[in-house]
Amino acid sequence: MYNKVILIGRLTAAPEMVKTPSDKSVTHVTLAVNRRFKSQDGERQADFVNVVFWGKLAESLVSYAGKGSLVSLDGEIRTRHYEKDGQTRYVTEVLAQSFQLLESRAQRALRENQGASDLTDLVLEEEELPF
Repeated sequence: MYNKVILIGRLTAAPEMVKTPSDKSVTHVTLAVNRRFKSQDGERQADFVNVVFWGKLAESLVSYAGKGSLVSLDGEIRTRHYEKDGQTRYVTEVLAQSFQLLESRAQRALRENQGASDLTDLVLEEEELPF
């Protein structure tokens, strides 16, 4: 069996790293990933995927990426569950194994200087993808 996920999207917030009690670095982010097709009203919809980075990978992401950064990542889907108020809650997230920033520092600075505070301004059309 095989569990592999490859995503390209933009970070919805600046990544923040925390340390576990055993001193491991972990970062939880949400990646906005455009759907392939537009809706009937012509709008581009996106899925918001929860992603977890551990260790050096988490530290690198926090050092080099920010809100709106265009990121390619690969990992695997993980599910977990926990009890809250007597109910079982399920969480599905991607455990990142590697990532790559898909915009240069100059492109990032230009985007930040233009004041692109709304992620709808950052939508990539299929023709703009780097492959």
